[in-house]
Amino acid sequence: MAKVAAMAMEKVDAKDREKIEAVRKVMRKQAPLSPKQAEYCNDACVERFLRAKGDNVKKAAKTLRAVLSWRETIGADHIIADEFSGELSEGMAYVAGHDDENRPVLMFKIKQDDYPKYQPQKSFVRFLVFTLEVAVASMNRFVDQFVLLFDASKQSPSTPLRSIKRERKAEADSA
Repeated sequence: MAKVAAMAMEKVDAKDREKIEAVRKVMRKQAPLSPKQAEYCNDACVERFLRAKGDNVKKAAKTLRAVLSWRETIGADHIIADEFSGELSEGMAYVAGHDDENRPVLMFKIKQDDYPKYQPQKSFVRFLVFTLEVAVASMNRFVDQFVLLFDASKQSPSTPLRSIKRERKAEADSA
């Protein structure tokens, strides 16, 4: 019974369907979508862009097109887990489940000696994108956010995350 109710909640009503299709139509007028781009632009994805842009079809389409262009630039559709087998086996980043609002919780555990692994920065960006893609894939269509946690407990006092933490504490103490 609960499964049937959940499936009913996932269905897109006619008004939402119309807006989703309007976004896709605007995008197709700009340029055809590749099969990978069309797959990325599923109903849940387009709905998130619509909500983010206040249900404005043109703004949602423009922003989504920019995201597709960025994804193409970094090769997001060609990132695979095998590329990060070492990082994943060490538990450097993972989806740790979902919070009470059904948002995916992403955990990053990066130690100071891990930083050199990500030179050039493009490798780290690809790892970050891969992890975010896993989180977004686990979201239902009504969820627009995720929780991102960085475990800096293994950082030395000179690392950037520790410095930020000290600065924030100092700001809070002086306020």
